[in-house]
Amino acid sequence: MGLLNKIGIRRVNELIGVDIGSSSIKICCLKGGKGAYKVAQIARKFYEDDLLNEGQIIDKEFVARELKEILAENKIKTKYAATALSSYVVITKEVTLPFLEEEELENSISFEVENAIPFPLKDVYFSHYVLGMSQDREDMINVQIAASKKEIVDGYMDTFNLAGLNLQILDVDIFGITNLVELIYSPKNVSVLAVDVGASTTNMAIMRDANIQFTREILLGGKSLSQQIARTANMSFAEAEAKKIGGNETVSHLFDDFIYGISSEINKTINFYVSIKPKETISKIYLSGGSSLLKGLKEKVQEETRVDVEYVNPFLLVDPVPENMAQYDDYKVFNAVALWLSSRISDLA
Repeated sequence: MGLLNKIGIRRVNELIGVDIGSSSIKICCLKGGKGAYKVAQIARKFYEDDLLNEGQIIDKEFVARELKEILAENKIKTKYAATALSSYVVITKEVTLPFLEEEELENSISFEVENAIPFPLKDVYFSHYVLGMSQDREDMINVQIAASKKEIVDGYMDTFNLAGLNLQILDVDIFGITNLVELIYSPKNVSVLAVDVGASTTNMAIMRDANIQFTREILLGGKSLSQQIARTANMSFAEAEAKKIGGNETVSHLFDDFIYGISSEINKTINFYVSIKPKETISKIYLSGGSSLLKGLKEKVQEETRVDVEYVNPFLLVDPVPENMAQYDDYKVFNAVALWLSSRISDLA
């Protein structure tokens, strides 16, 4: 699903996936399509100062300059891009509607959006995606609706315009992760949990087959831990970030509260889901996001939930899988959303 599904889409041959996080920019550019992708370029850059505030780009000119610089350094010349909003600034809702003509369907969706969002309809962009026929009633369809405030969407569009890029698709970050899980791991007839542990937030989505059943966001991410390490050890933020990811023993005692916070919230999410759907269980947890690499976090989540935990490997979407996969190890959890976005070139064909 993309909030810009109907804005200026055209046929393109190459698409840059750009994932703008609160403290990083990640890009990926794939070549090919229809299951035969190859990685052309991939990169990431981290920042001590926040790039986003409540999902909105703080300094559009700065981010645009950084995008230009990253693309120039990586010799990426295409001007067509896809990006994703943070899930906590997007309101999503699944509704069941009767089969309708397109115009009637649009009117029904407008009504559903107006009832679901706390803002006037004139202040939001919204889009919808038909999931398929309802399992309960053959004369009904399930529709996923996504809406976000215009000021946030316009901020992204302005930034990409300033960077000289044509923004073709605006997606939602957690949808990118769940789509990767579906395409790569194909969980069938079971519920699984995707968890993206970012710098400022941790996003979770429970999916069964191709359908998202439940989403949750918590305002806990790895940047706060890096700042704590920097203060406690009297070092720069960059040094603290390196020690955090490297699992440095001199600061590892600071990890415990963060790891406990993430693992307990994941466990709470699972317990809530199975309480409202007692016939369901979570068969697997898929981790992504830079802060998911924190030493001991995966093991603690597995211990707390008693569910098997695996890192999402977005490069399994590339066919054939690169022989030099080792060189991409550092990018697996960081660039999953950017890689997914670039793979959406097939949607524009």
